[in-house]
Amino acid sequence: MVDGILLLDKPIGITSHDLVDKVRKIFDQRKVGHTGILDPLATGLMLMLLGKGTMLSSLLTNADKKYSAVFQFGTSTDSFDGEGKIIEEKDPGQMDVEQFESLCRNYTGKINQLIPAYSAKKVAGIKMYKSARKGEKVPERFKDVEIYSIKTTAFNWPEVELDIHCSSGTYVRSIVHEIGQKIGCGGYLKALVRTAIDDFTLSQAVAFEHLSDAVNNGDYSQVKSLADALPGRPTISIRPEYYRLILEGRPFIKRYLQQTDYKGPGGCLSLLTGPENKILAMVKLNYNWGSINRLENRDVLGEYVRIIDEGHIRQKRS
Repeated sequence: MVDGILLLDKPIGITSHDLVDKVRKIFDQRKVGHTGILDPLATGLMLMLLGKGTMLSSLLTNADKKYSAVFQFGTSTDSFDGEGKIIEEKDPGQMDVEQFESLCRNYTGKINQLIPAYSAKKVAGIKMYKSARKGEKVPERFKDVEIYSIKTTAFNWPEVELDIHCSSGTYVRSIVHEIGQKIGCGGYLKALVRTAIDDFTLSQAVAFEHLSDAVNNGDYSQVKSLADALPGRPTISIRPEYYRLILEGRPFIKRYLQQTDYKGPGGCLSLLTGPENKILAMVKLNYNWGSINRLENRDVLGEYVRIIDEGHIRQKRS
């Protein structure tokens, strides 16, 4: 089984669920996940989790996202994007870039955003899009998100291209819908490319059409280690004789520590690493580094957040 993360450039016209199935077949393993869906219309960065990489899902799913989007005004669709049915067309009138950017500023910061009826959000246990496709009335639902910035990159009214930096879970198509409603002419999302997830960028991703050939040729260079999935987290290397005690969940005491770059405060999430920088576990430290220096060898340094065993040490014979 392959463990790690894979930065993949999702092609247009495929669902995120289908992409997961295709990656499973390419790597010949069931344990594959991702950190956030893209609609079939959208392309761009998907962060795929392979094997034990799925154990990092809760840490990576809530990462901020960046998008390049094309907004089309003067037309409204029931899904807020180009896949939906046109429900209204109006003259978009005239608008200059300064007016538009002033309007966009009303949609930055922390906002309560309308969830599209055609979304996977569940209401009474049923996904909203399933009810919408049946023609049933879908009650309006809202969610709190944060839009850090909206920057115009090309202005050809009534079509506008923008770069958007936002919190996880933001519906970009809701942004254009709400701006269109405010203007009075409607609007929909014409195109969307996810360009970044946290510190990972689309330029680092492998094109999906190249992935199969690479794996068939034994080239796994595009798969990053779990430590690479959490850049900036302090690492604490463990003495070899204590690997198995960590994996058994024995209290993490100072005696286990071999070397670390940790110099931070208490409460920091750190990575306990074994051979070849493979992650043994994630731990939340109880002490700042100055305090740790003064502790005895049997003093407990922190609490485990997750036991991982990226190196599969428990499967190896002594």
